[in-house]
Amino acid sequence: MPNYVIKCARIFTPEASDFNRIYVRDDKIVHLSRHSAVKTDAGGSPAVDVPQAYLQGFEELDFSELIAVPGFIDLQMNGSSTCNFWQDISADQLEALRLEQAQHGVTSFLPTLITDSLENLKRHRDFLASHGLGDTGNQRGLARMPGLHLEGPCLSPQKPGVHPVEHIQPLSLEVIKELVPAGSREVLLMTAALEGDPAGSVQNYLQNQQVALSLGHSNATYEEAERAFARGCRLMTHTFNALPPLHHRQPGAVGAALLDERVSCCLIADGLHLAPQICALIVKIKGLDRTILVTDRAAVGTSQGNLVGSSIILNEAVVNMIDWGICDLAGAVRMASTNAAAAIGRAQSLGQLGSGFLADIAFLDQDLKVRKTMVGGTLTPVEKSPPLTCHRQ
Repeated sequence: MPNYVIKCARIFTPEASDFNRIYVRDDKIVHLSRHSAVKTDAGGSPAVDVPQAYLQGFEELDFSELIAVPGFIDLQMNGSSTCNFWQDISADQLEALRLEQAQHGVTSFLPTLITDSLENLKRHRDFLASHGLGDTGNQRGLARMPGLHLEGPCLSPQKPGVHPVEHIQPLSLEVIKELVPAGSREVLLMTAALEGDPAGSVQNYLQNQQVALSLGHSNATYEEAERAFARGCRLMTHTFNALPPLHHRQPGAVGAALLDERVSCCLIADGLHLAPQICALIVKIKGLDRTILVTDRAAVGTSQGNLVGSSIILNEAVVNMIDWGICDLAGAVRMASTNAAAAIGRAQSLGQLGSGFLADIAFLDQDLKVRKTMVGGTLTPVEKSPPLTCHRQ
């Protein structure tokens, strides 16, 4: 694998910085530097803030017209325009999906399995586990899959959304241990109606297995939601969707999540699941550090007027949040990458551009379209590139 020095117009770490060079050795970033074409050293050459060790052996990539940002991380991704993870898919379909995501700047995503029979859930889990799930090696430029998101089957029958009610299961240790055996590492995130675990035994088991918990598809009261948050749940799944509405006398789970400073709210910024004003409200209350952009992408985004999932890719959510005047690029990147990495325990390796982090990088043009992507130090192939779906108003 070659080592690279990448020339950029600007680097967001996610914060805006003065850096314009990224040094990549193997699969990691080893240095960021400033390069000035004006200030010169004693020999008349442009001044470069680079340790001597990085002056040789690095192949130059000239992306000097592009902005470098941390690769986007989608915590809730059900599929693509051609396939869904809750169906039987082929290895070729999975690879095409990973390529499509990477070409749009998504360098990591959690394949999301929705409510189904336990047999089907385990079969899909095992298929993904044998096809790159959790693999930390060379991704060949494809989006990595750090682990699974189980969105169900332990949901509230009162708030199923499009999940098949006949497959909803009680939130019991018997059910959970079938899907998340002790010592397994396939599942990183689980959405559940945690009010179904009043004693907290299931929540305690899952958190001991390093599974992040998200309250979603829940009919929890304010008090029930707060109980789950007090026990360690730190996320809310697609805030406002498939949850009791926020009411002035019954704040419910949404009110609890908005007010609890420990909890991050995930939201779908496609303009359909939430009005832009509601996205702004969430960010206003939670702040940039406690808001996470997800897509809930599926092959069928809507069906007969019902929301099944979205049809966007995460780079579009980033642009939407900026175009709606909710945040700037640094804020959108934080919500689409940095916060997501922290939510699944990957804050030391993903979601930032800096020394020691994986070289997962999206390169944007001045219109914020993704033009290049790097995953673990490998450039994403551009052949058979899907059409850009990011269109600014």
